[in-house]
Amino acid sequence: MRQINTVNEQELAVVLRALEHIDQAAMIISLDRHILGFNKQARELFGYEVDEILHKSTRLFYATEQEYERLGEHRYNDTTPATNTALNVQYIDKNHKTFIGRTHGGLVYDATDTPYCIMTLISDITVQMATEEALNQLHMITSSRQLTFEQRVNEILKLGAGLFGLPIGIFSQINESKSEYIIQQAVSPDNELKPGMTFDLSTTYCSHVFKANDVLGFHHVSKSHIATHPCFKNFGLEAYLGAPVFVDGVRYGTLNFSSPEPCRPFIKQDIELVKLFAAWMGHEVARNYDINALEFAHKRMAHIANTDELTGLANRRCTEDTLEEVMQRSLRLHQPLCIAIIDFDNFKNVNDTYGHSVGDETLKSHSELMKENCRGTDFYGRWGGEEFIAILPNTTLKKAIVSLERFRHKAESHRITEEIPELRVTASIGLTELRKDDTLDSLVNRADSLLYIAKESGRNNVKHDI
Repeated sequence: MRQINTVNEQELAVVLRALEHIDQAAMIISLDRHILGFNKQARELFGYEVDEILHKSTRLFYATEQEYERLGEHRYNDTTPATNTALNVQYIDKNHKTFIGRTHGGLVYDATDTPYCIMTLISDITVQMATEEALNQLHMITSSRQLTFEQRVNEILKLGAGLFGLPIGIFSQINESKSEYIIQQAVSPDNELKPGMTFDLSTTYCSHVFKANDVLGFHHVSKSHIATHPCFKNFGLEAYLGAPVFVDGVRYGTLNFSSPEPCRPFIKQDIELVKLFAAWMGHEVARNYDINALEFAHKRMAHIANTDELTGLANRRCTEDTLEEVMQRSLRLHQPLCIAIIDFDNFKNVNDTYGHSVGDETLKSHSELMKENCRGTDFYGRWGGEEFIAILPNTTLKKAIVSLERFRHKAESHRITEEIPELRVTASIGLTELRKDDTLDSLVNRADSLLYIAKESGRNNVKHDI
């Protein structure tokens, strides 16, 4: 192959002048891969001046020896067919910083089809590749069903901190009327930033973002027009990139990343990515609001569907479902279960004498007594009219008698309303224990029969299995 001193100097000078006008790093290289010349973009990309590397081996541009050999084998070889396909190559600059360069070019041939020199065009695509990877990771994070909203936010904060090279990431809410900056979630090297921490908005760089209503970035604050800002004076943050977060079209807060060290100037991809991350945050906050509202509505509907409106206890349908479930579990686990039907004595006289409003107040008042008498695993529900049912899981008949006698005594002395001090309503109770051959109907019927006996034997007592 032709060596470096065989390239015509006049031709080389003309070509290099032409290459100064393209926006890619360009190099002219000898066939034995020594540097003959390169343009301004190449000088900026690699950080060298011409006299530092002229006629030196291009090995110094490659991050590894393997990359140097790979290009020699697949691109700068007269036995390899010419191609327009680009190669992604790991390069290294004068400051030992590595980057990925999309590389075009190859052998240049003279009029006799003899290899003459090598021309290479290089574009730094490190940020582009990082952006593509970040978008892939963003998709994985936002589409994950395993992560909660808070976990997704945390992953995005870590993703942005790594991508922008800014170790502090904050998702904030801003209370404009109080000029408060409130941290919702944050990542930082020492984990010193906690949710709920509040700052005066004017002391944060986010005040500029909030005022501009747009993305703002400062890569070297001490050399910028905001060098006197309180955030720099108080926290010494040299680099900042932030975007406003909107929820249903209304400003909510900011997503921002910062560092105590200066960083490279922000480029278009950085601006677009932080804007995309902030847009997702706003979308997810709105979605989280909707989900919470829907869950609240479902819970409210379930509560209404399962609750007796007057007493606040479970209604008949919910009580039956619960009894069936507890029965099956008790039979399966061979655990004791007792149930009792409670009926308030002479309740019709209360309605007839004092009116239905007092009757309702009586049921509500005694329902509160039931709730007070209820252990953690017990269940009380309204069975219908003035009848209620108590379900006492994992409870023997002996213990159930003690519990229900305690309730009966409380009911007997309970003052229902201050306006009618003489009004007292006692309770008759039929109590039975689950048997292995019981069905729901047989169990309830037996308790009902015992309640009838309690009524017939003078009321205000507990009748139970013998």
